[in-house]
Amino acid sequence: MRITHVSDTYLPLLGGIEAQVSRLAGQQAAAGHDVEVITTTPAAPGAHGVSTTDEDGVTVHRVAARVPGGWPIHPRSTAHVTARLRAAIARGERPDVVHLHMGVLAPTAQAALRPVTRLGLPAVLTVHSVWGGAWRLFAGADAVVRWSRLPVRWSAVSELTAAPLRRLVRRGAGPGTDGTGAGGADVAILPNGLDLDTWRVPRTERDARPEGSGVHFVAAARFAPRKRMLPLLAAIADVVPRLPAGALFVTLAGDGPERAAARRFVAERGLRDVVSLPGRLTSTELKRLYARADVFVAPSPDEAFGIAALEAQAAGLAVVAHAESGVAERVGDGAAGLLVPDDAALASALVRLVTEPDLLDGLLERAATPPSGVDWPEVLATTERAYREAAALATAPGRT
Repeated sequence: MRITHVSDTYLPLLGGIEAQVSRLAGQQAAAGHDVEVITTTPAAPGAHGVSTTDEDGVTVHRVAARVPGGWPIHPRSTAHVTARLRAAIARGERPDVVHLHMGVLAPTAQAALRPVTRLGLPAVLTVHSVWGGAWRLFAGADAVVRWSRLPVRWSAVSELTAAPLRRLVRRGAGPGTDGTGAGGADVAILPNGLDLDTWRVPRTERDARPEGSGVHFVAAARFAPRKRMLPLLAAIADVVPRLPAGALFVTLAGDGPERAAARRFVAERGLRDVVSLPGRLTSTELKRLYARADVFVAPSPDEAFGIAALEAQAAGLAVVAHAESGVAERVGDGAAGLLVPDDAALASALVRLVTEPDLLDGLLERAATPPSGVDWPEVLATTERAYREAAALATAPGRT
């Protein structure tokens, strides 16, 4: 199968979309597919122009411009995407599917939808981000360009991200649509994937951990407002005086614009013996950390899917997550973790997990079962089903 991914953001940028598209493309290439990525993300900061490279078996075509602020935006990106697809068709290398990936800011993916369908190519669009109030902007744009009526297989990484997309495509549903056609109301869920076996790590018992024998809470996220690492630190500061000395330890891995403020907070509140801020960790370092931990904390309601939380789940950790996040769809309150509606409830959950050992032991016992539906063979099968459905839409009479 020839697969073309279109994603405004891609490696070396770091984030959920970038990681997922790269991993998906790599897995598809490893499975024997001919995989290409078209992106407006440069190969290095400040790089510009058009380039094509092979990156671990995936052909990556970069269309990069010098844009103030370094945003991965190109004023003629849609023309480049269309020209590349036309050239592939002319060479007899017509893509079997074009998979477009959309966040909140994704002008290339959104603008390329109509040209892709006009070429008669099967198209899948996946929403990776929480739109929030921005969905109204998309609704306003759709009233003009009417992209919700295009023969596209709509998809999202979670029910949270699917909800606003469903509102839009239902608005575009025409008479006689069957729910999966042009303008249909159906939105497939294409979850992020993970190699579960590589994340299954042997647990280190608490009395053998360098962090001490207390309950070890961890988080791995970018120190940016949307990830809410500073409010998490505030909750920890509220919890510490309510517990015996040494009852808990917290490791917050990651880097970003708020990390300096986090270090100051830890110093000012006297938390240096309780909180570690090791910076950004590699996947190998995260696995070693998770082997010495008990609970992963995901405090943000804006987690569209939460790949970091999924990695921790795969490592056997219980999870505390915001009840309105995409992470909550996999956790289930009292099953693999606890769901909280706000920061006060988050603090209370931390206290409960330290002071109620039976609760924590029960969660960890259930966390020993790997999460379902997210291992790569399952994700690839789900994705390929969406590709087949997109192909049926592209060839349906009157839908191009």
